[in-house]
This record gives sequence, structure tokens and C-alpha cells, in this order.
Amino acid sequence: MADPSGRSCGLVAWQLKKMQIRIEFFYSKACPHCTPVRKMLYEIAKDMEGIVEIEEIDAWSEKGQPLAEKYGIQLVPTIVVNGVKRAEGILSREQLISAMREALS
Repeated sequence: MADPSGRSCGLVAWQLKKMQIRIEFFYSKACPHCTPVRKMLYEIAKDMEGIVEIEEIDAWSEKGQPLAEKYGIQLVPTIVVNGVKRAEGILSREQLISAMREALS
């Protein structure tokens, strides 16, 4: 079996590459809700066996402000999955999983 570029690879490896989930986790150091959401994100990522990549971004930092503006983020925590804002505010484990599933469909 070959991937779209013609290289030989196993079907499972190619499917996992297609299913990669990139999460941009926008938070604030002063946010009391961000820490529990961060913890849940990493637990879910561990359960999904390597297909989830998480980047933490302080929404009010010099680096984070332009990105927050790009996505229209006005509150934290906010989750951007594969470049699409999917969830914001106080989030449950189910909401986080749902946001990731939407990105795969």
C-alpha cells in the first residue's frame, strides 16, 4: 500500500497520519478554569495514543494576542482544533472529546 505521495507504508500508519489532531489550547495564568481543562486535555490525548498534539498559548501574551485575535477569542479557556475554534469557556470532558471528533469528520 502507498500513501498519496506514492511512498510505501502500512494502511494503519497512513490512516493515523490523516487523523492527526492539533489542538491550540488558549489559557490565561489568572484563569481558575484553565487548569482543570488543561488536565483533561492531556488525559484525553494520552487515551488517543499519539494522534493528538497540544500547543498551549497564553491568550494575553505577546505571542498569544495575535493568535487570539485571529480566531476571535474573547474568553479562556478556548480550544482550537485543526485551525477551527471548537469550544470555549468551562468545558466538560465530553465537550472536549466532541470537539476532537468533529475535527476528524
